Amino acid sequence: MEIKEITGEKEVVRILVDSNEETTFSLLKTYLEEMSETDVVGVYKEHHLVNKTEFLFKVKKGDAKKILKKSLTDIKKKLSELKVE
Repeated sequence: MEIKEITGEKEVVRILVDSNEETTFSLLKTYLEEMSETDVVGVYKEHHLVNKTEFLFKVKKGDAKKILKKSLTDIKKKLSELKVE
């Protein structure tokens, strides 16, 4: 997966990748939807044969990039704490 574009303002982050990367974004979307700061979060695929996926995250207030980075750190921590039996 290669990140083709990251754009944003203070309250909005948009990430465009060159693959069918719905799985990673779905995990992130599920996590972000539970946060009180989240206004809108979504994953958009034009078509399953088109290698392009867009992720959009908008917060009610605060810095979207900082909140996104914190959520990625939290997810990574939770995944590292999982025990495989």
